[in-house]
Amino acid sequence: MRQSPRAPGSIWITGLPASGKSTLGAALEHALRMRGHACALLDGEALRQRLDRRFGHSLEDRFAVLRAIVAIASQTRDQGVVPIVATISHKRDMRAYARSMLGRMLEVYLDCPPSVCALRDDKGHYLRAHRGEYECFVGVTEPYESWNQADLVLDTAGTGAAAATESLLAAALVFLGTPAEAATLG
Repeated sequence: MRQSPRAPGSIWITGLPASGKSTLGAALEHALRMRGHACALLDGEALRQRLDRRFGHSLEDRFAVLRAIVAIASQTRDQGVVPIVATISHKRDMRAYARSMLGRMLEVYLDCPPSVCALRDDKGHYLRAHRGEYECFVGVTEPYESWNQADLVLDTAGTGAAAATESLLAAALVFLGTPAEAATLG
């Protein structure tokens, strides 16, 4: 595995629930590993389940989970492994905190309207949120705060997974300092 003598930086994938964060994060992890990069997918939903304390979805709990994810990403990065974080992080303050703690970071925003995300939601979260079962559900009861700090914006409603992965991989390779490899996905 290729490891950089300096901290390799972090890749932060953000967007609404069901916008494709986990799917693209996993595809990016695979593609980077195939090219010899040491990397690890840190999926927000999976990490949330592994945390000692059971967290809810209030804003306070969401910030607590985010701080834990940032700490794990920081440890991963400090070991010379590129953390690929896939998490909603819907507040500007959350993403600003991640940037301030992680330093060098490629922020990727998956732009996908709630209506499309709801159609993709095989867990039924959007339906339950619309029925009032969730107080704080991003995309229904809680807005996603956009900003102009994202390094890459991918339209995952109008772009297929393969094309989105190719764009993400190209940006990640440039970010990691391997632009010559950025031309091909295969």
